Amino acid sequence: MAQYFIKLPNNRRGNVKTGVRKKDKRSFMDLFSPSKKLNKEEKIAYIVEVEPISDVREYRLLKTKEGQWLNDGDDKWLCHAEPVLNSAIKKAIDEHETVNGKPSF
Repeated sequence: MAQYFIKLPNNRRGNVKTGVRKKDKRSFMDLFSPSKKLNKEEKIAYIVEVEPISDVREYRLLKTKEGQWLNDGDDKWLCHAEPVLNSAIKKAIDEHETVNGKPSF
């Protein structure tokens, strides 16, 4: 797990924590609910705590190993709010990773 800070618009700051979201394992209860979607691949997970707090304190974002951001509806774990702030967070994370390299897990 890696942790770093990013600067956001309107004098906000984000505390970013990254890690790997592992594949879901099929359990016995999944046999009774075949409509439940399982996470079939590992993804890079980002938890961003934004200060000062607006409508949402914690944003949860996912990125594939290839570097593509997932959108709302792609995974139930995601937590987005304002599209403008959401895109600013993604842009700041991408800039940080280009300068400092992607975190190794």
